[in-house]
Amino acid sequence: MQKIILILALMMLLTGCKRADSEMVLHSEESTILLTEEHEDSSGQKDLAEAVTLEASTAAEEVLLGVYVCGAVNNPGVYYLSDGSRLIDAVDAAGGFSVDADVTYVNLAATVQDGIKLQIPTIEQVESAANSSSLSSYDGNEPAAETDSNGLVNINKASKEELKTLPGIGDGIAGRIIDYRTENGDFSKIEDIMKISGIKDKMFSKIKDRITV
Repeated sequence: MQKIILILALMMLLTGCKRADSEMVLHSEESTILLTEEHEDSSGQKDLAEAVTLEASTAAEEVLLGVYVCGAVNNPGVYYLSDGSRLIDAVDAAGGFSVDADVTYVNLAATVQDGIKLQIPTIEQVESAANSSSLSSYDGNEPAAETDSNGLVNINKASKEELKTLPGIGDGIAGRIIDYRTENGDFSKIEDIMKISGIKDKMFSKIKDRITV
């Protein structure tokens, strides 16, 4: 009987030690996991702090240009654009062109300068200015127009000042004629000049007998 009791006591002792060892190992693993999670949290917070600092630094270095957009746009006002923006970006910021805008009058590819005023005219304003220019007489101080043997102005070769000798052609329309030639090449026929903003049927009827290509 005493031997049995002794054997049971030894078994209980051995079993208890094994459980204790298991608990110690488990406790050790939990500690390791806890420490690892704390380390990961610390690293994540550090990365986030560095990202926020970098973003703030980048924002501080960005240069914004103020431009006052007015005239024939949907939402006139002062807008701030990134350095290197184009005038078309300023128009877009102001809600785009209004329905009566002359969309070809301004060089929309030009870069935005800080503090400028960008005024988009209406088609009516451009035509009115062109008609006003036609009222001024040619004073003889400007060069003679580029003409052919029939005395007609060659719209593919005439200079800006030469084009202005035609009825109704002012600085704005003459400039757009030259810009069109530069971007698209020569006019194929005299009727092509009506592709220029500000030249409609009425004005074309005034100049058609005085131009050639």
